[in-house]
Amino acid sequence: MDNIKRLRAKHDISQEELARLLGASWPTISRWERGVAQPAADAENRLRRFVELGQRVGDALPKGELCRFLLTPSPLLRGYEPRDLLGSAYAFEDLLDFVEAAKSGDMV
Repeated sequence: MDNIKRLRAKHDISQEELARLLGASWPTISRWERGVAQPAADAENRLRRFVELGQRVGDALPKGELCRFLLTPSPLLRGYEPRDLLGSAYAFEDLLDFVEAAKSGDMV
């Protein structure tokens, strides 16, 4: 698993913001960063999907905007917040398709 502190710095997000995105608490994020605890399987999957999403988004969003994007409901995602789609492999594929369509300017 990527270094979580480095990941947060890359996306300019706080422990609290990452916790909100992953459905965890900020003390849990702190414990992961310090190596005191490891993410449970579900949290690790969400974290891996967050990393992949960040790579896919790349420079399409200004630094610090990924968190806002993930917390904003979208009618193109059936009203879901994109972060809600990090919890399911199937739904995550929809999110990746959405991101790729947005990057190519092919939003319908």
